[in-house]
Amino acid sequence: MVFIIGGAYQGKLDVARERFGGPDTKVWTCDVQNLELDWSCQVIDKIHQLIWARQQAGLDTLDYLQQHRILLQEKIVICDDLSSGVVPIDRDTRLWRENVGRCSVWLAREAEQVVRVFCGLATDLKV
Repeated sequence: MVFIIGGAYQGKLDVARERFGGPDTKVWTCDVQNLELDWSCQVIDKIHQLIWARQQAGLDTLDYLQQHRILLQEKIVICDDLSSGVVPIDRDTRLWRENVGRCSVWLAREAEQVVRVFCGLATDLKV
């Protein structure tokens, strides 16, 4: 697995396509309506949105990812970094930030490569 993390709108998907796929790479973009991933896609984008959707439904995303560990091995997983900035006052948003952090730690440990993207520039954190 390749895990790509960085702030919102920093060019993470572009980096994924340039370095690990191509313009025709099949991408699953998570949203707050879906509680499952489309495992047929090579790239899983915005996994932080899946974490929010599952949290709102009372489901544990870390457990879900761990149960599908084998399926993640060949994927490129992209996540917004929510760890910076002001800690949210809203309880649900704080919990989301914590859950994204826990899932990111696990994904980074499992990944063969971890890349951080800032201003469209990719920095390898784990190779």
